[in-house]
Order: sequence, then C-alpha cells, then structure tokens
Amino acid sequence: MTLYSNLRTALRNSALVALSEYPTSPVIFSHGAGGEPAESYVVISILSINQVGGHSTSTQTNTDEELSIRVPYEALVQFSFVGSTSGNMAYSFNQRINNSPLVLEELSKNKLGVMRKSQVRRAPQKRDTQWVEYHNMDVTFSYFVNTQQLVDVVEAVLLENELTGDTFTVPADFVITP
Repeated sequence: MTLYSNLRTALRNSALVALSEYPTSPVIFSHGAGGEPAESYVVISILSINQVGGHSTSTQTNTDEELSIRVPYEALVQFSFVGSTSGNMAYSFNQRINNSPLVLEELSKNKLGVMRKSQVRRAPQKRDTQWVEYHNMDVTFSYFVNTQQLVDVVEAVLLENELTGDTFTVPADFVITP
C-alpha cells in the first residue's frame, strides 16, 4: 500500500470508531465513484498533507542493511455529515474524536494524533426542491511516515602501502576474498 492509502485507511478506521453510535451510516471518501447513499452518511475529504519539520534517519542499518527514515506530517481533513441525522452525527463525532478513550486508542493504533479541530459548521444544501442537512468540521491530524531505504554497507577497508607493498584491513581480522 502507498502512504496515501495508509492514511485513508487510518482515517476511515478511526472515524468508524468515533461514529460507533451510528453503525449503519456509511463512511465514504469524497470524489469516489458510486451513487449517493440513501441514509445519512459521512464523507472524508483529505484537503492537504504537509511535511512539518525535518526527517529523522537512523544511524545504523537493520539486519537487512536498511536505514529507517521517519518524516512527520500533518493532514488537514474535512468530515462532512450528510442527511437527517447529520447534526447528531457531527456533534457526536466532535465530542468523541479527541475525548473518547476508545477513539484515542484507535487513533494511536492507526498512528494518528489530533492536533487541531474546527467547530462544527452547519451548511445545508439545496437539492432540487428540498434542503439537505450538511454539517462540516475540519480536523488536523499528525502522523509519521516510516520508510526503509536499502543502503550499501562498507564492511571493510583495504589499505595498501605503495612503498612497501604491505596491506592492512580495517577491521584487522576481516578476510578479503578475491
């Protein structure tokens, strides 16, 4: 999976736990294919992903000769609650997203942290002849991306004295095979 797909999965998993009071309400991503659900639903829209600060790279490789590179990011995500129960869902989500121990555990499991969140905004939309209830809120999540990079490892250095022809290896007991 890619980094973006991992973030989408983590956001959806966490939203499902935060909305456990509404188990039949679909949680979908914006700009996806498919029809609009008939019942109240939630739309996740990733608005931006920004690297914050620099990277952190391990000083030693693991047993597979890989370096570990950690990079901090913030993701600005809009949650839209749509339908007749959108207000109840929005305010329940707002209450639970950074207060419920179960949601905090799920966020942690998915390597997410809530940095900031906006207030819930009511934004009904006109559809043909009727208004549909919409409520939106933005949440900024922090997360780290950890990647492994294969590197060439220097196992030994061969030193040769051009005057005497003597050779030395560092480390001294390393055997170089031709």
